[in-house]
Parts: sequence; structure tokens; C-alpha cells
Amino acid sequence: MSRNSEILNIVLGVLLLLGLHVAAFCGFFVLLFLLSALYSYLPNPIINYLIGNYRFLIWLASPGLTQLIYVIPIVFWLKRQRRWGLMKGIIIGAVLTALLNGGCWLLLASQS
Repeated sequence: MSRNSEILNIVLGVLLLLGLHVAAFCGFFVLLFLLSALYSYLPNPIINYLIGNYRFLIWLASPGLTQLIYVIPIVFWLKRQRRWGLMKGIIIGAVLTALLNGGCWLLLASQS
């Protein structure tokens, strides 16, 4: 495999992960919207408090937390397929997402 092809596969892996983040973000937003619609019908006061007061923070945490659900299986699947460039791109994108999300959380925590 040539070097240009591997770089192209790494870039495609990062873009694939970006698309998966958008899909997960939209899915998480729909789930949070449905939970908010059921907000008054939930019997547990702790769940009512978390959904009612921390909705925005839960929404912000979704990329960092949910990427563990779909990144690890994709990396193992790509490793089994021996698609090393895409696997490297997915890993690079996941690390960048974690660093960006962690940095934003640190900035948010320092402001409050």
C-alpha cells in the first residue's frame, strides 16, 4: 500500500468518525427529547431532577460518553478486516474528540 493511500484512509477514518458522532448526537438528542416529554410522568424524583436541571450538561457530554459505545467495536471490526488506515483514522478521531470534550469540560468547570 502506498503512503498516499494510507493517508487518504486515515482522513476517511476521521471523517467516518465525524459522521458517526453526528448520528449519535442526533440520536441522543431525540432520546433526551423523548425523556423530557415524559418528564412529568416519571415516578422517580431523582430522574426528574437530573433530566430537568441537567439536560444541557447531559446533552454536552454525549459525544465523549457515547463514543465508547461505537468506537471500540468499529476498531475491532476494522482490525479483523485488516483495514489499518481506517482504524488509525478512527482512533485519531476518537482521541481528538476525547481531548476536545475534556478540554471543554475543564473550561466549563473553571467558569463555575
